[in-house]
Parts: sequence; C-alpha cells; structure tokens
Amino acid sequence: MPKDVYLKKILGSERLQRIKSSKIVMVGAGGIGCELLKDLLLSGFGEIHIVDLDTITLSNLNRQFLFRQKDIDKLKSLTIAQAVQSFNFFDSNLVPHHGNVMDTNLFPLSWWSQFDYIYNALDNLEARRYVNKLALFLRKPLMESGTTGFEGQIQPIYPYSTECFECQPKATPQTFPVCTIRSTPSQPVHCIVWAKEFLFTQLFDETLEKEVNQAELSKETDDPEEIERILLQANELSALKKLVSDDDFPTKLVKKIYKDDVEKSLRLESLWKNRVPPNPLDFDKVYKKDLDELLSNPENAKLLTDDTHDWSVLQNIYVLFKSTEALQQRVKSGKQTIITFDKDDEDTLNFVAAAANLRSHVFHIPLKTKFDIKQIAGNIIPAIATTNAIISGLSNLGSLLYFNSDFVAKDTKSVFISIKPNKRITSAAVEGPNPKCASSGITKAIIRLTKNDFKMTLAELVKQVSAKYGYSGDISVILGKSRLIYDFDFDDNAEKQLQDIQGFATDEVLLIQDEEEELENLELYIQEVQDNGGNALPDVQLRAKVKFDEEPDSPSDEEMETTTVVLDDEPPSKKRKTNGSVEDTLIIL
Repeated sequence: MPKDVYLKKILGSERLQRIKSSKIVMVGAGGIGCELLKDLLLSGFGEIHIVDLDTITLSNLNRQFLFRQKDIDKLKSLTIAQAVQSFNFFDSNLVPHHGNVMDTNLFPLSWWSQFDYIYNALDNLEARRYVNKLALFLRKPLMESGTTGFEGQIQPIYPYSTECFECQPKATPQTFPVCTIRSTPSQPVHCIVWAKEFLFTQLFDETLEKEVNQAELSKETDDPEEIERILLQANELSALKKLVSDDDFPTKLVKKIYKDDVEKSLRLESLWKNRVPPNPLDFDKVYKKDLDELLSNPENAKLLTDDTHDWSVLQNIYVLFKSTEALQQRVKSGKQTIITFDKDDEDTLNFVAAAANLRSHVFHIPLKTKFDIKQIAGNIIPAIATTNAIISGLSNLGSLLYFNSDFVAKDTKSVFISIKPNKRITSAAVEGPNPKCASSGITKAIIRLTKNDFKMTLAELVKQVSAKYGYSGDISVILGKSRLIYDFDFDDNAEKQLQDIQGFATDEVLLIQDEEEELENLELYIQEVQDNGGNALPDVQLRAKVKFDEEPDSPSDEEMETTTVVLDDEPPSKKRKTNGSVEDTLIIL
C-alpha cells in the first residue's frame, strides 16, 4: 500500500500534489515549532526550511519533546531536523538554518520569496512583526500562532485580504511607579518586582544604572519624607552589600529589611492614613529558635526545590537564609563578583521568592508559591505542551485549505482555545485589513532595480512613481525609518542619481506619501536584481486614503523617536504618516 494513500483520501490527489510540490518555511523551533514540524512533515510537504537562533537548554526539555538531554547546547534548527528523520515517511527535504530571522544578510528578501507559505512559531514580538511585514511585501500567506498557558490561537494572514498581525493592538502589561514598589506595595507583583529589581540587584548585581534619583521620585510623590526614606534605603543597602562575606549576613539582612526598615517606614504617618500599616517581622523573638532547628536538619533542604506548595513565614525565612548563603559562597569563591537574576538559577530564584513572600507577609499581602513567583519574576507565562500541540495541529490544518484549487481567503477562520467552560475551542471568520493599521493599512510592495536603474535620478523615479500610481499632486519620499529625501519644498536630492543618495540600497525601504491626501501611503522594499524586464515598479493598485472622524491612536514615545524625519543635516520638520500601535512592555521601575 502506498504511504500516502490515506492522505489522498483525506486531502484529495490534486491538493496533495500541490502540498508535495510546495516549499515552506517554519520560523521558530521551540515549543510550538517542535509540534508543528511533526504535523507539517506528516502532511507531506515537499521541502521544509526551519529557522531558529537558539541553542537547546535544560529548561526546554519539559515541553520541546524532539530534544533530549544529550542535545543540550546544540543548535535547535539542526537538531530538530535530525530528530524527525525517523518518521520522515514522505521523504520531505528538511533544510535547517541557524540565525536571526531579522538578519537581512543571512535572510534577504530574495530568500523569503522562494516560499509558498510561512509558518510563525515564535515567542518574540519584534520578530513576529518583522515576518508579518515581509509577508505583506511579498504577498505571501502567513500562519501566525501563539500560546499563553492554557490559551492559544491561530491567525491565518493573507496579505491585503485579511487582517495582518498588527491590525489589532497588542496588550500592554501594566507598569508600576517606583514609590509603590518601594514604599506602599499592595499586590504580590509589587513585592516580587521589589525583591528582584531592588533588593537582589542592590546586593548582588550591578546597581549604577538602576539607581533612582530624587528628580525621578519627585514625579511620583510630593512627600519629601518618603523621597528621603527611599533614597536612604538605597544607601543603607549599598552599605549592607559590603557585609555580604560576613557569616551572619543572612541574619543582618532579615533584621534590617523586615524589621528596621519597616519600623522606619511606620514613622511616615502620611503613608498610612488611608492604608493598613505594615507589621515589622520580629525575627529574634518569634522565629530565630525555630529557624535554628530547621537549619540543623539537612532533610529540610528539600524545601529549596518545592515549587508548588505554599511556604509558611518560617519556611520562607529558611529559604532566604539558605539561598543567601549559597549566593555568599559564589561571591566568596571569586568566580562571580556580580550575580544577575535568572529564573532558571535556583539560588537567585529562591532568594527572590522568599524575599518577596516575606515582604508580602509584612504588608498583609497574600503569599505566592515559588512556581507562581517564577512566572512573574521571569516575565513569562508557563508553556504547556498540550496547548502547543493543539495549536500546532490547528495551524497545520488551517493552512491546508490554502492548497485547495478553489481557495478563498475570506473563508478561512481564526481559532482560539481556552480552559474556560463552553469556550474550549472557538473560531471566528477572518476580518479584512484594518485601514488604521500601520502595516497592512499601507500598501507594501517590492521595487526591483537593476544596476542601470540605480543610475536614474531621484526626480526621474518620482516622475515614474507619480505616473504609475496616479498621484494627482506632489508626493514626498522617505528613505528608511526617518530620512526625508524628497518633497515639494525639499528637492536638494532631485538631480542626484539613486546610487549617490546615502542609504539608498537593497533591503532598505522607501515610503511614498501623497501630499494631497487622496491615496494611501506606499512602502517599497528596495531589491537589486539582474533583470526586471524594464519594469522596476510593482503593479499594485493604491486604495483611496481613508478619512477618520476620530483622532488616531497616539504613538508611543518609542515610536515617536523612531519616526521623526530628519532632513539631510537639517532640523526635524516632518513626521512620518503612520498610525501608532500598542507596544508590549515589561514591568518598569
């Protein structure tokens, strides 16, 4: 019996033949990638390229089942390609690539153009946005997928027919003021951030770049006593850091942080007018004797690896003592004068978990398990192997529709899974592109220039662009992220050849803007080719400029910085006309 007999029955001979003759790329070889590659391979795809930058670590093994302990420190892309050969029943050609997907030297646009379909198996927002834009430039179908704990989703993206990855704003994690973190915590996350970014950093890591000055604190509180107390705490911790080598350092640490500092804070009566005041931890009277008993029994060391049970206050003190002693030994050995927090480093994680819980206890905040604290301190959501497997299967199944002879993009669906009752798996029809989107709200295409084309002047290119796309008036041209090289009152570059304009080169982007506000913006990706048949400009139809009644979303500070247009050696005078998008940020102090 032929190996593909069942695939023919399920997919049909015609569709299966298209799949077999296709060339696809999977970006990412982690949790989703390991599951997805198996599905793609068993669906009969003819050639599968795998791109990943990482090497395999111990923490990968619990969910990335194509890797084994012997594979630690090996390249993910190469190892995953070798691992699936035992069930490569349809003789797919597997081509691994190790490198950053955003490296245009390793992966130029011409490299991406060879693929029939792109699969994202990434956990990196910047890389996802980059691949999304490449798909728009090349008009290549892209299957976007992601998981967060028990939740996951797939989003089929068919450029300019459906929403792209950036059409909907991404959630922005909350940020917390310094004064809340250091003076008046009210949530577990406040204590965790304090333990990681303030206490641990002050004692064991470099601190110069993370010091808080009086001017910064004045933006958050007008209480001079609170500002003085926060600055004094930093100075006192700097002094305490010099005592790290002392045998009784853990005791000094607990007494200072959870008793002396808390008692000093209680003197600031203004802080507690509308809050429940903290209770200092009386270590000597309440906990010292019991702690000595715990420390004397070696069997209690199992607490240090107990991730899922709630620790008592005494147990948290024990873990803080033991982790501090371990960190002391690392410093005393001379091998590590600086220790940086790492969620996979048991000593640093134990220190932060115990320190955060003791602060929570003092401030009447619920305590968390070490597992929960690891998620927050590491800015991660736990990866669940089953969720990855389900989403990978849906990614593969969703993409197979594309290879139907009667495929229509609008008939595809986004799919969501969750652990919530009655919402285990739901689907929704794909939406059209969001006209306010900074990516698919702007037509993207490739301008293919030969060496001879680079000898034309900028004025000649502007004339060709205006004629090709039907601009009725003036246009402006921006090179790269922010450099205006031409508009109606800035024509210094007009008579320069393209090859003589600084930065005008392959893998750069031109933004064409209609000064009459009639047609949408056009982004052209510059690509040098041997032959373009005498037609450098792409055949695209520009949409009418969409007018919005409401004000567009304000761009973030970061976006404002990257979209300021600078005239050659002149002050900024024009802003690039793109809509802002919501950026993901980490907890910021």
